[in-house]
Amino acid sequence: MSTTRKSVSSIEGVVVVNNVKEEIEISKNNNPIVEYSRKSASCIESSTRKSVTNVELNVASMAAILQVKVLVTDMPGFMQVHAFKCARNTYDSLEKFSSKHMAYNIKKEFDKVYGPAWHCIVGSSFGSYVTHSTGGFLYFSMEKLYILVFKTKVQKTIDS
Repeated sequence: MSTTRKSVSSIEGVVVVNNVKEEIEISKNNNPIVEYSRKSASCIESSTRKSVTNVELNVASMAAILQVKVLVTDMPGFMQVHAFKCARNTYDSLEKFSSKHMAYNIKKEFDKVYGPAWHCIVGSSFGSYVTHSTGGFLYFSMEKLYILVFKTKVQKTIDS
Protein backbone atom coordinates (compact mmCIF):
# COMPACT_ATOMS: atom_id res chain seq x y z
CA MET A 1 0.00 0.00 0.00
CA SER A 2 1.50 3.31 -1.00
CA THR A 3 1.14 6.45 1.05
CA THR A 4 1.53 10.01 -0.11
CA ARG A 5 2.93 12.85 1.87
CA LYS A 6 1.11 16.17 1.64
CA SER A 7 2.14 19.49 3.07
CA VAL A 8 -0.24 21.92 4.73
CA SER A 9 0.87 25.47 5.40
CA SER A 10 -1.33 27.96 7.23
CA ILE A 11 -0.91 31.70 7.52
CA GLU A 12 -3.72 34.13 8.41
CA GLY A 13 -6.61 31.73 7.97
CA VAL A 14 -5.67 30.31 4.59
CA VAL A 15 -4.55 26.72 4.22
CA VAL A 16 -2.52 25.61 1.22
CA VAL A 17 -2.76 21.91 0.37
CA ASN A 18 -0.76 20.85 -2.67
CA ASN A 19 -0.85 24.40 -4.05
CA VAL A 20 -4.65 24.76 -3.59
CA LYS A 21 -5.76 27.50 -1.22
CA GLU A 22 -8.78 27.03 1.05
CA GLU A 23 -10.10 29.33 3.76
CA ILE A 24 -9.90 27.88 7.27
CA GLU A 25 -10.94 28.92 10.75
CA ILE A 26 -8.42 30.01 13.35
CA SER A 27 -9.08 28.60 16.81
CA LYS A 28 -9.39 30.77 19.94
CA ASN A 29 -5.69 30.41 20.74
CA ASN A 30 -4.74 31.49 17.18
CA ASN A 31 -3.77 27.98 16.09
CA PRO A 32 -4.94 26.91 12.66
CA ILE A 33 -7.45 24.09 12.55
CA VAL A 34 -6.15 21.49 10.10
CA GLU A 35 -8.98 19.36 8.76
CA TYR A 36 -7.46 16.90 6.35
CA SER A 37 -6.97 13.15 6.75
CA ARG A 38 -3.38 12.33 5.92
CA LYS A 39 -0.31 10.56 7.21
CA SER A 40 1.68 13.75 7.73
CA ALA A 41 1.02 17.47 7.87
CA SER A 42 3.00 20.52 8.78
CA CYS A 43 1.66 23.87 9.95
CA ILE A 44 3.24 27.28 10.16
CA GLU A 45 2.30 28.77 13.52
CA SER A 46 3.79 31.97 14.95
CA SER A 47 6.59 31.92 12.34
CA THR A 48 7.73 28.43 13.36
CA ARG A 49 7.03 25.28 11.41
CA LYS A 50 5.57 22.30 13.31
CA SER A 51 5.14 18.79 11.99
CA VAL A 52 2.13 16.73 12.99
CA THR A 53 1.76 13.04 12.21
CA ASN A 54 -1.47 11.06 11.90
CA VAL A 55 -3.70 14.10 11.61
CA GLU A 56 -7.26 12.87 12.16
CA LEU A 57 -10.17 14.16 10.20
CA ASN A 58 -12.17 16.31 12.58
CA VAL A 59 -15.74 16.22 11.29
CA ALA A 60 -17.10 18.62 13.91
CA SER A 61 -14.51 21.29 13.09
CA MET A 62 -15.04 20.89 9.35
CA ALA A 63 -18.81 21.16 9.87
CA ALA A 64 -18.24 24.41 11.76
CA ILE A 65 -16.00 25.78 9.02
CA LEU A 66 -18.51 24.93 6.27
CA GLN A 67 -21.41 26.08 8.46
CA VAL A 68 -23.29 22.79 8.47
CA LYS A 69 -24.95 20.94 11.34
CA VAL A 70 -25.15 17.15 11.43
CA LEU A 71 -28.59 16.04 12.55
CA VAL A 72 -28.36 12.24 12.12
CA THR A 73 -25.60 10.11 10.63
CA ASP A 74 -24.51 6.55 10.00
CA MET A 75 -21.60 7.42 7.72
CA PRO A 76 -17.80 7.50 8.06
CA GLY A 77 -16.30 10.92 8.76
CA PHE A 78 -14.45 11.28 5.46
CA MET A 79 -17.69 10.70 3.54
CA GLN A 80 -19.52 13.24 5.71
CA VAL A 81 -16.88 15.86 4.96
CA HIS A 82 -17.13 15.01 1.25
CA ALA A 83 -20.91 15.59 1.40
CA PHE A 84 -20.44 18.88 3.28
CA LYS A 85 -17.92 20.17 0.75
CA CYS A 86 -20.02 19.07 -2.22
CA ALA A 87 -23.11 20.77 -0.78
CA ARG A 88 -21.26 23.97 0.13
CA ASN A 89 -19.51 24.19 -3.26
CA THR A 90 -22.77 23.67 -5.13
CA TYR A 91 -24.62 26.17 -2.95
CA ASP A 92 -21.92 28.82 -3.34
CA SER A 93 -21.54 28.31 -7.10
CA LEU A 94 -25.19 28.71 -8.05
CA GLU A 95 -26.34 32.19 -9.10
CA LYS A 96 -29.94 31.20 -8.43
CA PHE A 97 -30.42 28.43 -5.89
CA SER A 98 -32.01 25.19 -7.06
CA SER A 99 -32.55 22.36 -4.56
CA LYS A 100 -32.97 19.96 -7.49
CA HIS A 101 -29.57 20.97 -8.91
CA MET A 102 -27.89 20.58 -5.50
CA ALA A 103 -29.43 17.12 -4.98
CA TYR A 104 -28.36 16.10 -8.49
CA ASN A 105 -24.75 17.23 -7.92
CA ILE A 106 -24.41 15.46 -4.56
CA LYS A 107 -25.99 12.25 -5.88
CA LYS A 108 -23.81 12.17 -9.00
CA GLU A 109 -20.64 12.88 -7.01
CA PHE A 110 -21.38 10.10 -4.52
CA ASP A 111 -22.31 7.66 -7.31
CA LYS A 112 -19.02 8.43 -9.05
CA VAL A 113 -16.81 8.17 -5.95
CA TYR A 114 -18.55 5.55 -3.78
CA GLY A 115 -20.46 3.44 -6.29
CA PRO A 116 -24.09 3.43 -7.46
CA ALA A 117 -27.43 3.68 -5.68
CA TRP A 118 -27.00 6.96 -3.79
CA HIS A 119 -30.03 9.18 -3.25
CA CYS A 120 -30.22 12.82 -2.17
CA ILE A 121 -33.12 14.97 -1.01
CA VAL A 122 -32.65 18.72 -0.53
CA GLY A 123 -35.21 21.20 0.72
CA SER A 124 -36.42 23.42 3.53
CA SER A 125 -39.35 21.18 4.46
CA PHE A 126 -39.79 17.51 3.64
CA GLY A 127 -40.59 14.25 5.32
CA SER A 128 -38.93 10.93 4.66
CA TYR A 129 -38.81 7.35 5.81
CA VAL A 130 -36.04 5.42 4.09
CA THR A 131 -34.18 2.14 4.28
CA HIS A 132 -30.45 2.59 3.78
CA SER A 133 -27.30 0.51 3.62
CA THR A 134 -25.19 0.38 6.77
CA GLY A 135 -22.73 3.27 6.81
CA GLY A 136 -24.64 5.12 4.11
CA PHE A 137 -26.89 7.70 5.77
CA LEU A 138 -26.36 11.41 6.46
CA TYR A 139 -28.93 14.06 7.36
CA PHE A 140 -27.56 17.57 7.86
CA SER A 141 -28.54 21.21 7.58
CA MET A 142 -26.81 24.12 5.90
CA GLU A 143 -28.14 27.66 5.96
CA LYS A 144 -31.93 27.08 5.98
CA LEU A 145 -31.68 23.87 3.94
CA TYR A 146 -31.91 20.27 5.02
CA ILE A 147 -29.99 17.62 3.08
CA LEU A 148 -30.53 13.87 3.25
CA VAL A 149 -28.00 11.59 1.55
CA PHE A 150 -28.39 7.82 1.70
CA LYS A 151 -27.35 4.67 -0.13
CA THR A 152 -29.49 1.66 -0.96
CA LYS A 153 -28.36 -1.79 -1.99
CA VAL A 154 -28.30 -2.65 -5.65
CA GLN A 155 -29.80 -6.05 -6.38
CA LYS A 156 -29.12 -7.85 -9.61
CA THR A 157 -32.21 -8.97 -11.45
CA ILE A 158 -32.52 -12.56 -12.55
CA ASP A 159 -33.32 -12.82 -16.25
CA SER A 160 -35.86 -15.52 -17.02
